[in-house]
Amino acid sequence: MLRTKQILQLLGDGLSQNKICAEVRCSKRLVSSVKKRADESGRAIGELLMLPDDEFQTIFMPVEQAPPREDDRKAELDRMMPEILKRLSRRHAHLKYVYEDYYAKECPKGYGYTQFKKHVGEYRERNDYSYHNQHEPGKEWQIDFAGDPLWLTDYGTREKQKLVVLVCVMPYSNLPFMMALPNATTEWFFHGLNKGLEFMGAIPRVAKSDNMKQWVTKSDRYSLTYAAANVEWALYYGIEPFACRVRKPRDKGPVEGAVNQLYQYIYARIEGEEFYSLDALNQRIWELLEEYCCLPYKGSTRRDIFEMYEKPEMLPLPDSMYRFRLRKEVKLSSTYHVCVGPERHMYSVPYKYVGQTVKVMWDVEYVEVYVAGQLVCTHRRSLVPYGYSTEPQHMPDAHKAYERTKEVNAATLIGWGERIGASVKWAIEDILHRTNFPQQAYGKCNGILSLGRKYGRARLEHACAILREESGVAGYKVLANMLKNNRDIEADGGEVISRTPYNDDVRGASAYTSIPQVGKDVDDEQ
Repeated sequence: MLRTKQILQLLGDGLSQNKICAEVRCSKRLVSSVKKRADESGRAIGELLMLPDDEFQTIFMPVEQAPPREDDRKAELDRMMPEILKRLSRRHAHLKYVYEDYYAKECPKGYGYTQFKKHVGEYRERNDYSYHNQHEPGKEWQIDFAGDPLWLTDYGTREKQKLVVLVCVMPYSNLPFMMALPNATTEWFFHGLNKGLEFMGAIPRVAKSDNMKQWVTKSDRYSLTYAAANVEWALYYGIEPFACRVRKPRDKGPVEGAVNQLYQYIYARIEGEEFYSLDALNQRIWELLEEYCCLPYKGSTRRDIFEMYEKPEMLPLPDSMYRFRLRKEVKLSSTYHVCVGPERHMYSVPYKYVGQTVKVMWDVEYVEVYVAGQLVCTHRRSLVPYGYSTEPQHMPDAHKAYERTKEVNAATLIGWGERIGASVKWAIEDILHRTNFPQQAYGKCNGILSLGRKYGRARLEHACAILREESGVAGYKVLANMLKNNRDIEADGGEVISRTPYNDDVRGASAYTSIPQVGKDVDDEQ
């Protein structure tokens, strides 16, 4: 249009067409065409130059439209288009399937698949409208689960455990949060939301999610029924819960976009890494998340925009975070343990409450046991299936003693013997060395040590020293008989200690002094 006006102005100045071509650098054919249209309009050149752009374009650059060609196939496709789009909106449906299953059967003389795909794409483009939401700073927090899972590796078996990934975002600053969870149950879901609030350090006014069962128990276009846990969580923080329309993912477009962005930044960087604990995986995620939040974004960073514009508009965190706790009442059995969670893990309770009704309350971090309204014990939650978490102070004395015997080994026994004396240490080492399986000798060693408690350490050390000097072989029964019959005390008077147990019915050497020596008498007579 600018070039056409320039040609008109030069024509009005009286320049020849050749000079105009050289000045404007265009073809003579274009100059002739402009002059012809100006003459046909019947208006002066000055008047034409003052016309509005739309009217000027109508005179000098008319759009030549070809007459529309009637196509019955196109009209039929337009008539069927609402049903085609309806079928395409179904789960797992695609163009090829809808073409073969519906359009080709209903309209056998219609378009081929290529033209069908072209016209459906054009129709969608013309009729697909996107509403641009204006998000207020600090108002809305959007929540969703990522579609792609993450995995934990069992260190022993190398088996993979599937994890779900929670993603939240503040739309104004696009500040995201991500956390891996063992599952999407209510207790883990709200634990993840708490971690997200701690990550931001503030509380939004509105929390929006889709119609997941942890959030909404009954979906209705005009009246939603929120889950009891959701209502309790929202009331605790003063947050207004909000649910998207069913099958309308654009209602939470920012969190959908955040999921894709975190796929590219976090998933890509941990793809080749193995993690053996949930805490280690989440620490790695949060490390990368901080890097992502500090990347350049809209002339600043996501973190800086959040801190400057959103956080001042949000509520402060309470002194203690909300805890979604499950609870049950059971009668404490003789094992003084209670079973918690789908992992069926057992937690100890002080044995004195056996036979009483106890109330067990737990969340994803702690297990608490109450008796008559009083807290009696607390455990860290363990996810080891069918495992046991037992505190020694909860056990009766007999069970504690049995546990101590299970912890004893050869080095422990030798160390205990050495504390009494070198001879006791020798006795224990001698017994252990003369046994093919040392564990089988632990009872004899413990028996020797128990003699020190019964008769005193000094006597035990002295008895072991005598036994070492006289026979060089240690034995529990020999030491027990020696101490029982006070042989260690008699040995101080010079008596030789015999390994034969003392008995009044056993004759000593004096009983044989009066017996005649038969061989010697015969020799004398001869």
